[in-house]
Amino acid sequence: MSGGNLLLFDASPDIRMQHAALQPLLGRRDPRRPFDAVCITHLHMGHYVGLVHFGKEAASTQNMPLIAPQPILDFLGTHQPWRSLFENGNLLARPIDDEPVRLDDLSIRSVPIPHRAEFAPAVAYSILIEGRPWALYLPDIDSWDEWPEAEDVIESHVVSLVDATFGSRDELPGRDLAAIPHPLVTDTVERFSHLAQRRTIILTHMNHSNALADATSELAALAQDAGFAIASDGMMVDEEGAIA
Repeated sequence: MSGGNLLLFDASPDIRMQHAALQPLLGRRDPRRPFDAVCITHLHMGHYVGLVHFGKEAASTQNMPLIAPQPILDFLGTHQPWRSLFENGNLLARPIDDEPVRLDDLSIRSVPIPHRAEFAPAVAYSILIEGRPWALYLPDIDSWDEWPEAEDVIESHVVSLVDATFGSRDELPGRDLAAIPHPLVTDTVERFSHLAQRRTIILTHMNHSNALADATSELAALAQDAGFAIASDGMMVDEEGAIA
């Protein structure tokens, strides 16, 4: 939420509970437009399947902008039940590729990143206020080594929310984490601790198995001692990057 804009980044399966939890902050809004726009980063289940709750069987939104790269919109527009959301006018496709999308007092730019692209390429989102990069939303990436621009992009933003899916390669017994690659929290902390001294870097997208979610864990202490913040429900950040 920035100024007069209320944006949703990714639509998780828990979207109804998340929206309900926001009500004390959001106040009364037209139920046909609960958000000014929804932005989808990629087509893994935790990031887009909640869109069904905008259909006529549920919220029945009207022409709510769905911002995403064209390949993501093409996939959703040709596969049910997502296609019906466009056909029924619940969602309005707004491609974001080479040009930013303008929304009142801010604009949004897509940033291509390396992440498993089974159905369509993945992106991060850069939110700009008056043309200045303010917040970077980057919940998923395969590895920092595959994205050499990472340091420059993070440093250019006041606030960055970055992938902290896994804390250890051993936290999911019986699963090969190479098949679902993410940088470990320790790798992220080591690489960007110098930036965390002058930028607000928030670790997000934690798997349920990740010790980072436990505020008393050694991993959480390691991250916080290095200057990182850990995402939590209801966290608020102002335009200068200060966390309330």
